[in-house]
Amino acid sequence: MAGFIFSAVSVAFLGVWGLQIRSLEKSRHNLVGTMLAEQYIEQAMESGYERVRDDTDDITMELETRGADGTWTTIPVAYQVVVDEEQVGPDEDKLKKVEVTVTWEDSTKTGRIKLVTYLAGVF
Repeated sequence: MAGFIFSAVSVAFLGVWGLQIRSLEKSRHNLVGTMLAEQYIEQAMESGYERVRDDTDDITMELETRGADGTWTTIPVAYQVVVDEEQVGPDEDKLKKVEVTVTWEDSTKTGRIKLVTYLAGVF
């Protein structure tokens, strides 16, 4: 009886362990995407109102992941960073909306993070 209970609990923990691994991989993508978006927002703020421009960058990173058989493999993850700037309101207001969107894709999933800020020009 004790062996049966131990087996049932062990199988339940193995199912939870796989779910935890997938959740950690998703968190890793969200963290990297957020850090990239924050970096581009900071660059736009440093550039200032007059010099911020639309831009697109493709970044590929290698990600180590554990397969179903327990072995570690390396897969490429493609991140794309898109910076969109647009004038908000009349030209006299000197206000720009800057959106940074980071999308990513690996062999199994895709995701997206978007950050928005506003830059004011000199009046």
